[in-house]
Amino acid sequence: MCALSKTKSLLAALSITLAGLVVGFAGLAQETNRSRLDAARAALVEIEAALKAGNLTDPELLRLRGENDPLAGELQGVIADLAPRLAASSKRLGELTPKEKGAAPADDAAAAELAAAKAENAELDADNRTAKALNLQTEEFNARIGAARRDLFARQTFQRSQSVLSPLLWAGALRELPNDFAALRGLFGDWLRGLGARVSIGQAAGFAAVLAALLGLAPILRAMTMRVIARDPKIAAPSRLYRALAAIWTIAVLMVLPLSALAAIAYALDFFDISDPRLQGIQDALFDGARLVVASNALGRGLLSPAQSAWRLPAVGDRAAQLLFRFWLAAALVIGVEHFLEPLADAAASLNIAVAARAVGATLVALALAQTMRRIAATEAAPTAPAALGGLAPGRSLGWLLVAALLGSALAGYIAFATFLLGQMAYVAAFGVTLYLVDALAQEGIEALLNPEASPGRGLMRMAGLGRGPVEQIGVLAQGAMRLAVVVTGIVLLLGPWGIQSQDMFGNLRAAYFGFKIGDVTISLSTILAAIGVFVLAIVATRAMQGWLGARYLPRTRLDAGMSNSIRTIFGYVGFSVALLLGSAQLGIDFQKLAIVAGALSVGIGFGLQSIVNNFVSGLILLWERSIRVGDRVIVGADQGYVRRISARATEIETLDRVTLIVPNSLLVSAPVKNWVRADRVARIVVEVNVAYESDAEAARQLMIDAAKAQSLVMAIPAPTVLFHAFAEWALKFQLVCFVDDVEMAEKLRSELNFDILRRMNEAKMRVPYPK
Repeated sequence: MCALSKTKSLLAALSITLAGLVVGFAGLAQETNRSRLDAARAALVEIEAALKAGNLTDPELLRLRGENDPLAGELQGVIADLAPRLAASSKRLGELTPKEKGAAPADDAAAAELAAAKAENAELDADNRTAKALNLQTEEFNARIGAARRDLFARQTFQRSQSVLSPLLWAGALRELPNDFAALRGLFGDWLRGLGARVSIGQAAGFAAVLAALLGLAPILRAMTMRVIARDPKIAAPSRLYRALAAIWTIAVLMVLPLSALAAIAYALDFFDISDPRLQGIQDALFDGARLVVASNALGRGLLSPAQSAWRLPAVGDRAAQLLFRFWLAAALVIGVEHFLEPLADAAASLNIAVAARAVGATLVALALAQTMRRIAATEAAPTAPAALGGLAPGRSLGWLLVAALLGSALAGYIAFATFLLGQMAYVAAFGVTLYLVDALAQEGIEALLNPEASPGRGLMRMAGLGRGPVEQIGVLAQGAMRLAVVVTGIVLLLGPWGIQSQDMFGNLRAAYFGFKIGDVTISLSTILAAIGVFVLAIVATRAMQGWLGARYLPRTRLDAGMSNSIRTIFGYVGFSVALLLGSAQLGIDFQKLAIVAGALSVGIGFGLQSIVNNFVSGLILLWERSIRVGDRVIVGADQGYVRRISARATEIETLDRVTLIVPNSLLVSAPVKNWVRADRVARIVVEVNVAYESDAEAARQLMIDAAKAQSLVMAIPAPTVLFHAFAEWALKFQLVCFVDDVEMAEKLRSELNFDILRRMNEAKMRVPYPK
C-alpha cells in the first residue's frame, strides 16, 4: 500500500509538472504572437502616417505596398496559430464550466482552474480579434495604395499640354533656347574647369588609353563578330530549331561585345574621375540610348535576319523584313535621342524643350511606322509578293492603331500619354521578341528531345518502358506547359511598366472614367470594357486550348474522333462558363448575384426557353454517353449521313448527297436513331437474287457464294451464306448475306456483288425471270 501511494504521488507530481510546462509554453507562444501583433500595429501606424501625408511618388507607393504586403502574411500566420488554440481553449472552458446554470464550482481548486481558463480564453479571443482587425487594415491600405497609384497614373499619363502643332509650344521653346544653351554651356564649362583641377595627367592618359584601345579593337571585334554570327549559306532549308538557335546566338554576340565596350567606358569615366555628379543624368541617358540602339540592332538582326531569308525565324518576306528592321532601328534611335534630350532639358530647367522633344519623337515614330506599313502593303500587293506576307495583316492593323493613337495624342496635346505609349511600344516589342525566341527554342527543343525517332526519345522509351504514343503525349504536354509559362511570364512582364499588379490589373484604366453604383456593383465604361476584355481573353484562351487539344495532344492519344470531339466540346463549355464568371467578377457580381440571375432565368425558361435548354442538356447527354459520336454514320428518319459536329443546340449531319442536315439534340435523344458504327464498323450486306424456276437451286447458291468470296472486301468470318428466302409466283428468291469490316464500303461492295452475280448468271445461262 505504501509503494502504491508513493507511485500515485509521483504520477500526480509529474502531471502537475507537465501541465506547468504546457502552460508555460502556451504563455511563451502567446507572448510571441502578441509581440508580432505589436510590431505589425506599429508598422501599420507608420504606413497610415505616410499615406496621410499625401503627394507620394509611385516608387514611394510601391515601397509602402512592399512594407504592407508582408504584414498581411504575418497576420495570417498569427491567425492560423491562434485559431486551434482558441478552439481548444473554448472546448476546455466548456468542460470546466458547471453544467447547471448558476451552479458554483465543486471546490476552490476547480474555481481557480475555471478562472484561469476564462482568462486564457479571453486573452486568446482578444488577440485573435486584434489580428483579424489588423489584417483588415492591411487590406484597406492595399486598396488605398492601389487607388493612389491609379490616380497618380491617370494624372501623369493623361496630363494635357500643348499640341505638337501649337505655335505657343514652339514659340516658348525658341524663346527658351538661348537661355538653355547658356545654362548648358555654363554647366559643361564648369565640368571642363573641374577636370583640369581634379584630373591628373596620368588619369587623363589612362582614360585616353582605354578609348584608344577600344577604338583599335573595334574593327577587329567587328570582323570577329561577323565571322562568329555568319550562317552557313550551304544549308538551304535549316530546321526551325537551328534557326532559333542561330537567332539567339546572333543576338547574344551582337549585344555582349558592344555592351561590354559601353560598360568599360562608363567604368573608366568613374575610375579616372572624369564624370561629374551634376552631369550624371545626362551621362546615364547617353549610355541608355546607346544600349537601346545596340539591343535593338541585335534583336532585329537575330529575329528578322534581313540578309539571309533561309535563316529567318518568322514567316516574313525579304522586303518586309528589311523595312521592319529599318523602322526598328529608326524608332530605337529616336527614342534614345529623346531620352537623351530630357535630362539636358532638366539640367537647363526648360519645360518647353522637354515637351517639344517628346512630341517630335512620338510624331516621327508614328510617321515612320505609317510609312513602313504603307510600303509593306505595296509589297504585298505586288504580283510577285510572297504568300508569307499575309501573316502580317494582324500586325498591320495593330500598327495603324498605334499610329492613330500616337498622332492623335500628339495633336491633341496629350504628349505625356504619347511618350508613355511610345515607351511601352518599345518595351512590348523587345519583350515580345525575346519571348517569341524563347518559345520557339522551347517548342522545337522539346520536339527534338522527345521525338521517338531521336536518341533521347528512344532512351526514354527504353528506360521508362513507354510506347511511342505516350512519349509523343509527354512531349506535347511539355510543349503546352512551356508555352503557358511563356505566356504567363509575358503577361507579368508586359503589365509591369503600367504599374499593374495582380490585385489591380485593370485599375489604371478604371481611374480614367466615372461610374455609378447599382447596389454593390459599380457600372462604368472602364468596368464594362474590363469585363469585356477579361471575357474575350478567356474565350480566346479557351479556343486556343481547344485548338491545341484538337491539333496537338488528342491526335497523339488512342482516343477515337468522337471521344476527342467530346473532350474538346466539353472543354469549350467549361471555358465559356469560366469566362462568364471572370467577366462577371470584374463587374463586381458575385456568385450570390449570379444565383439570383439564374433564378430569374429559370422563370424565363418556364415561359419559353424549354426548347433551348432541352437541346443544350441533350447535347451534354450526347457528349457524355457518346451514343452518337463525330464521324458516326447514322440514320435519322428518312435521312442518313455522317455526324460532323455536335454543338450546344444541334448536331450537324452531312448526308450522302453532301447536304448538311441540322438536327436538334433533343430529337437525337428522344427519337429512334440508327447508328451504323455504334459498337463497331462491321456492316451486314444482303443482296436479293431472283432465279427462274427451271434453274438449279444448288448451282445458284454456289454461284452466289463464289461471287462473294471473289470480293476482297467480304469478310471470311463470318463466312458468306445464301438463304432460300421464298417460292414466289414467278421466281425462286435467294438472299446472299455477307459482312464487310467497314460500313463505308458497304454500298460499293453491294454494287460489285450485283455486277459479278449478273455476269456469272449470264455465263451459266441462268435466267433472271420477269415479274408476272
